[in-house]
Amino acid sequence: MLGLGDGQTAAALVACIGITVIGVIYGAVNWNSGDSDGEVRHRKRRRAAARRRRKKKKHNR
Repeated sequence: MLGLGDGQTAAALVACIGITVIGVIYGAVNWNSGDSDGEVRHRKRRRAAARRRRKKKKHNR
């Protein structure tokens, strides 16, 4: 089998190549998705602030 010795070594090689191909495809599909870590954190902060405002508004009624 490709001079790799046994089936387990060949399976490991195939698995590594498969995972690499999946990673490359995923990266190509999501290349310009616009979701960097900074944007995600900023969005979470805005949502949390909106929740606090709603909670405060309810409390003041």
